[in-house]
Amino acid sequence: MSTSVPLTAVAGWAAGGATLAETGEADVLRRLVAAARERSAPGLELPAGDDAAVWRPAPGLEVALSQDAIVEGKDFLRDWTTPRQLGRKAVVVALSDLAGMGAEPAWCTASLCAPGSTRLGDVVEIQAGMLDALEAAGCALAGGDVSDIDGPLVIAVGIGGTLEPGQALRRDRGRPGDALLVTGALGRAAAGLRLLRDSPGEARLLSAAEQAWIEAQVAPEARVSEGQALVRLGAEAGGDISDGLLADATWLAEASGCSAELWVDSLPVDADLREAFGGAWAELALGGGEDFELLAAVRPEHLAALLAAWPAQLAPLTVVGRLGDGAGLTVLEREGGAPLPAPPVSSRHYG
Repeated sequence: MSTSVPLTAVAGWAAGGATLAETGEADVLRRLVAAARERSAPGLELPAGDDAAVWRPAPGLEVALSQDAIVEGKDFLRDWTTPRQLGRKAVVVALSDLAGMGAEPAWCTASLCAPGSTRLGDVVEIQAGMLDALEAAGCALAGGDVSDIDGPLVIAVGIGGTLEPGQALRRDRGRPGDALLVTGALGRAAAGLRLLRDSPGEARLLSAAEQAWIEAQVAPEARVSEGQALVRLGAEAGGDISDGLLADATWLAEASGCSAELWVDSLPVDADLREAFGGAWAELALGGGEDFELLAAVRPEHLAALLAAWPAQLAPLTVVGRLGDGAGLTVLEREGGAPLPAPPVSSRHYG
């Protein structure tokens, strides 16, 4: 099924209504705090609205913390996303870091830096998208801030969660011989970004696959349940795939003091994507980024049992490579095959 839609100029940003400057900081905060308290998840001793929230983790658990930010012009354009999608993605990006550790999300803080000309209605929608993502993850919005800025819109998200002592998936726990596994499919978000970037304002028929790629870019999912399942089934090393499999596998191998090899013919890439992008599909899958899938290193003697026990309702697992002795990362045609040039890694910051 195909539908004719413009690839940019997404509807949803307010054309009128009160601005932040017209509303004033105090009234903006009152409205945002009230919405956060209405949809607050359990677990906070004192929710948003005080100088600080109070959270009491269950006895004996370790706490995982992460911080992320998305910046207009670097990480998103308003033509590509609605305010609600933007708020949701800002949280999913942070949730993915907890997923990559195998942690259970508990609380989130968020700060918005926006010009005074920003419409209050857009900010309310951004927060609603955040709350949608947090509610789905059983996570509370514990507080945040708004600040005037003479520049692009910025959303910064801090997130915290819990896990059993010593059970975090860590980049430095890989060992030579470990199988490298990924969840889900790779390259969709990068394909969606390429469609949006290369066809500004174009209205044409979009296939179901193209719509799915754009959805992967503007409305990704965090693999929280998958991260917890990896921990439960004995994985020790891993992380999320936010900067592309090539970059994230390199960091895991370096932290573990290992080399790594990736097998192109094993990459989980949609057939439609391979066909649409020809020889470039491997570049999207390896270096495109923003997949927000998970990467794990699993001992070979545990691999068969983990795959057999993997819950069917979760995103599937695929073996895509192996850790080895030495250092560096090699891309191979297939397991035991010829080496290939590594594709460039996409980067939005500092080159």
